[in-house]
Amino acid sequence: MVDFEEFLHFIKSQDYYNGQIHHIEDISAQNAQFGELESPLRKRLQRWLDINNIKLWNHQAEAINKIREGKNTAIVTSTASGKSLCYNIPVLQSILQDPKTTALYIFPTKALARDQFTVLSKMLEETNIKQNRIGVYDGDVEPNDKRQVLANANIIITNPYGLHFYLPWFKQKWFRICKNLKYVVLDEIHIYRGIFGSNFALLLRRLKRMLETYNVKPLWILSSATIFNPKEFAEKLVGEEFIVVDKDCSPSGAKKVILWDLPYDELSKKYRSSHQETKNLFTSHLSKGIQTLTFTLSRKMAELQTIWTRNALPSLKNKIFSYRAGISKKKRREIETNFKQKKVLGISSTNALELGIDIGSLDATISSGFPGTISSFKQQIGRSGRGTDLSISTLIPMADPLDLFYIHNPDKLFGPIQEKVLITLKNKYILKNHICCASKERPITTDEYNKFGIQEKNLFVEYLEELISESLLMKRGDHHYWNSDFFPNEKYGLNDLSNRSYKVLLKTNITQEFLTIEDESFVFRDLHEGAVYLYEAETYLVDELDLNERLVYLKRSNVDFYTQSLKHTDITPLEIISNSKIGPNNNIEAFFGNVKVEHEYYSYKVIDTLTQEIRSRHPLEDIPLIKFETQSVFFLIPFDYQKEIELMGYAIGDCIHAIEHTMIAIAPSIAQISRWDLGGVSIDFDPVKQQPIIYIYDAYRGGIGISELLFQNLEILLVLTYKLLDSCKCETGCGGCIYSPKCGNRNQNLSKEGALKLLQKLLDIS
Repeated sequence: MVDFEEFLHFIKSQDYYNGQIHHIEDISAQNAQFGELESPLRKRLQRWLDINNIKLWNHQAEAINKIREGKNTAIVTSTASGKSLCYNIPVLQSILQDPKTTALYIFPTKALARDQFTVLSKMLEETNIKQNRIGVYDGDVEPNDKRQVLANANIIITNPYGLHFYLPWFKQKWFRICKNLKYVVLDEIHIYRGIFGSNFALLLRRLKRMLETYNVKPLWILSSATIFNPKEFAEKLVGEEFIVVDKDCSPSGAKKVILWDLPYDELSKKYRSSHQETKNLFTSHLSKGIQTLTFTLSRKMAELQTIWTRNALPSLKNKIFSYRAGISKKKRREIETNFKQKKVLGISSTNALELGIDIGSLDATISSGFPGTISSFKQQIGRSGRGTDLSISTLIPMADPLDLFYIHNPDKLFGPIQEKVLITLKNKYILKNHICCASKERPITTDEYNKFGIQEKNLFVEYLEELISESLLMKRGDHHYWNSDFFPNEKYGLNDLSNRSYKVLLKTNITQEFLTIEDESFVFRDLHEGAVYLYEAETYLVDELDLNERLVYLKRSNVDFYTQSLKHTDITPLEIISNSKIGPNNNIEAFFGNVKVEHEYYSYKVIDTLTQEIRSRHPLEDIPLIKFETQSVFFLIPFDYQKEIELMGYAIGDCIHAIEHTMIAIAPSIAQISRWDLGGVSIDFDPVKQQPIIYIYDAYRGGIGISELLFQNLEILLVLTYKLLDSCKCETGCGGCIYSPKCGNRNQNLSKEGALKLLQKLLDIS
């Protein structure tokens, strides 16, 4: 057990310590609360619980009871709260009662699927159920093994990408499974957000549509980390009604969560490197024998932290490992097992260990960089203290606005989760992709519009007619059939947005290997010639961009830098959908609507991965002008405030430019998004409104609902923007507040002080 006071004294005595501990959050220990099942289990299942000394916690018993009552159930509790038992028990009970019963388990990653397969295999062995009752079905499984799974398994484990690809074959190969399907289990549903989540929601509707041919309506069991409004999200994701079990009754030890601030150097006007801070603290943990898991934001940094820590502690180098995609499955399992058995003292990992892979209990975690959402942060800190002893978790921020905001505003980090998990069923381009896929799986009629989450039949008919005009569908009688020579489930991936896509190919001396497909807008932003491209934690350099054939050629390269493109943006409002007046005096006119965005990419930066310094800048040539329609929230600055600000000596354009950057940086505290999911434009004099105006828009063709949410919470967003600016240590602006890595003006013409003054007026802050 860690002696926290002794640990603090040790840390504060180190040469690198300079008052970095900004806040310590005390999370109290929680005693277990147990529950009872409303009806007994089959004897072999109850015997298994008894032999393993498992007494169901109250949330487990409640979830199992609800599932056995036939209710779609979402279990939303913390890491290590036994969520998998909530669905494994009722599923196995049903199989024992009716050996024909089948269940489909969908995990977001192959690694998690195989980890859960191992757990379930052990459970089957100990309950005397044949091992062929379960099987993994994905791209890594041999064809003969796949046939055995389809022939024998009751529980089929796959991932979203596999389901998307295999769905057209359900009529031919999955008849037995579909006909007897009683359960669909979706684990870690908080992963399904943005473009991926929106595609997955429509994939699930295609699955339900296929199951209708068998007159099958399965029970849905969902599990998740703690998220905002889980009932609303679960029902939007699946399109069914849910009950939610979210009161966590599992035991946990007390936890101390340290918020570690970055020292700010007044001379260089920069924050100290968070990577070096992480290395120092990780080394201190291990030197005191504190078993620690350090989360990093990249594979490269996971490796570097391991190298640095081994060099600092040579006597412990055989007990310190990195864990990431790219290492072999055998090596990953070896690290997991040895960590669980305390043979490994320290792991530096990407978020590959954030999800429910079992690594046992440990003393401490370090989050090197805020992982993007509070849900993910709670997942990470939940990896320590899985017993009843005290554990320590530390958040070390990047010099990033959102990271530093949470360090300086702990009430926002440890208060109720407010980040909404966003998916959309309204994006025209995503819908058309899935209509194409669905037509390949089964012909479509115009009366099926509600099966795709579309509210108006006329809109559905319009999409069908567009697809006919594009020679992708053909109409015969009342039915619409697939009408092209390519396989839509291969071309339209779950990370895709539209049919304006490029194939990404890995070029070797001998062959060309297909990797993925990317939307055109992201190709011009992230896959221009000379760009560094990250795919499944591997780094590549773009060797050639073929605009005519829509191909991107990569070469594998383990580089120590990354690239960011810069662009000029023009925006034109097309249609106002909603408007309101906000602010304490209701004098800020705000709008939500459709806009046309034009991007002109003109250069890119090469940035050192470790120091974050800009190494060089390069022009971008021959990149076409990008035009797309999306959705935006925009608001006007009252003339009186503009006049007052300018009388103080501030340029209004500089003030609103700084506010625009900061609003985008803090927006992820309202929705589970990245700042890269948004774009912005600030105009000091709008020729139509004849006032200064700020636009924040969805950076996706057609929009995915972010701007609409921000419009509904615009005053809250402005308050958070003010808090971020006010709490940053710099005087005139830095990467922790008003500077944006994607600013087309190279972060010139910005005024932090003027932005604060203007926000004080807008929000009536004295």
